[in-house]
Amino acid sequence: MKKYKSLLDIVLLALLVFLCLTAVLPRTIVMPSPLQMLLLIVVFGLISAFLVLVWREQPSDEREAENQQLASCMAYLAGCSVLIITMLVQGASHKLDAAIPITLLIMILTKVVTQQLKDK
Repeated sequence: MKKYKSLLDIVLLALLVFLCLTAVLPRTIVMPSPLQMLLLIVVFGLISAFLVLVWREQPSDEREAENQQLASCMAYLAGCSVLIITMLVQGASHKLDAAIPITLLIMILTKVVTQQLKDK
């Protein structure tokens, strides 16, 4: 069963990478109509939400729970790093997208508030 789960991980991630590339570079890979682009974004959003919120979120033992915590920590650090670098690059060119600092702020606020609530 573990072998199939790893294969399914690879398939889901490959699908997500493909959808991400077609959403970010639509004219390079395909020429989607507005309806196709909307469907592409909806499917990308649904698969992303599934992978973030549902996929492998029920650990069966302490080892899996520790692995899940480490993966979440690494994902948080990678996401924040990418947002900080993007903010610096876009800020240097005076074309900062407002979604970047807002997303970073929400991620940091969530971390700080959660730590404060858990410390009580």
